[in-house]
Amino acid sequence: MEKLRVLAVLLVIIATAAMAPTSFAGSDRLIMSMTPGRMVQNKLIHLRFLKPDGVALESDVLEKMVIREQDCTTGHVFEMATDYKMGYEPEKKLVGIYLPIHTWENKTLCFSVPGIGKVERSFTAADINGHSIQLEVAP
Repeated sequence: MEKLRVLAVLLVIIATAAMAPTSFAGSDRLIMSMTPGRMVQNKLIHLRFLKPDGVALESDVLEKMVIREQDCTTGHVFEMATDYKMGYEPEKKLVGIYLPIHTWENKTLCFSVPGIGKVERSFTAADINGHSIQLEVAP
């Protein structure tokens, strides 16, 4: 009787795991695990931000970043979770942000960090390579 109960529980666990969708670890604001191949397939680009002294901006600062399209003062403001996510670079696991194709494709974006500075960059299809792009934020 006990063996039947254990077998039934195991069967329920296996059935539940089989029905769960396959996905990458993360949430609506954070991507924890991504491969370079998956980045290219999903047309995602990963950006890391550095201060002028070469020190990387970490997640607490990146959460305060304002991303605008075209113009640093009046351009459309992008929102975290819908237009971009924070996440770790596939190879070195360094923190940055992931931009999906609708956010970056053939656009110029302005990345502004209060108290630190800003950087502006134009993006094209050549930027999809499965590796992180480093940008230096300047005052």
